[in-house]
Amino acid sequence: MKITDAAYRLPVVEALLTFPLFDKGTTAPLAVWGVDKETGERGQYVVKLKHSDRMTTTSSAFELIGAWMALELDLPVVEPALVNISAEFVETVRDGYRAALQSQGTNFGSKYQAGFSNIPQVSFSLPAEFDETVKLTYVFDLFIANTDRGHERPNVQSNGSNLLIYDHELAFSFLRILPFLRNKTPWILNEVDRDLYRKHLFFKYLKETKPDLTQQVAMLERFNNDFWSKVYANLPPEWIDEQVMEIRPYLTSIVENRTYFAESLNKTLAL
Repeated sequence: MKITDAAYRLPVVEALLTFPLFDKGTTAPLAVWGVDKETGERGQYVVKLKHSDRMTTTSSAFELIGAWMALELDLPVVEPALVNISAEFVETVRDGYRAALQSQGTNFGSKYQAGFSNIPQVSFSLPAEFDETVKLTYVFDLFIANTDRGHERPNVQSNGSNLLIYDHELAFSFLRILPFLRNKTPWILNEVDRDLYRKHLFFKYLKETKPDLTQQVAMLERFNNDFWSKVYANLPPEWIDEQVMEIRPYLTSIVENRTYFAESLNKTLAL
C-alpha cells in the first residue's frame, strides 16, 4: 500500500526475538520476530539499528523515504515498518548486543521476504517481464542519487518470478555535497554524476538495448505536494533534521524539469 493511499498505515512493531539471517550486509541488521502493536499480528522483520555501522537516525529516515518513494512508483520494494527495540528485547540479543543496546526506541525495519537471493553482480540476463522494473529502478536510483545499487552491492534480489529492491540509507547523496558545490541544474546529469550511473547495477544491461526512459521519468509526477505532506506527517519527528528537509525541494526541482531529466538519462545509455 502506498503512503498516499487513504488507508495507509505505517506498521509499528514490537521486537520479540531474533532469528538467524544469512546475509547480514554492511549495516549488520537484526532479523526479528515482532508483533504489530495495532493488529496483534506476528511476523518476521529485518531491523537496521539506528546506531549500528553506517546507520543514524538520518539514514533511517532515508531508508523510510526511499521505501515510500519506491512504493509510489509501484517498484517491488521491501515493505517498511517501524520496529521498537526495548530494554527487555536487548537482553535476548547475542549477536549485535552493543548496537541493540544503543538503539533502543524506534528503528527502521522491513517485512522479511523469504525465498529471495542476490542476482549475479557481474554478468546476468533477466526475463523480459523484468524489463519495466529494471528501467524504472535505474530512473529511480538516478533521481534519488542512490550510490548503493552497484556492482559491489547490488541490493536487488530475485526469487525467479519477481525482483525485490532494498537498502536506501545511502540515497540522496547530493546531501553529502556542500550546498555551494551541488549541481545547480540537477535535472541535467554532469561529470560528477558519471560514477553514479556507470556503476549502477543495470547500466550495462540497459546500455545494450538503449531504451527510451521518457515514460518512466513521467511517473515522477507522483512526487507531488500530497506525497511529501504524507512523508513528513508519517516520519518519526526525531528523525527529521535539516538534511531530511532538504530532500523535497531538491527532488521537486527535478520533477519540474523532468523533460530535461529524461533527455539526460537517455544520453547516459546512448554514449
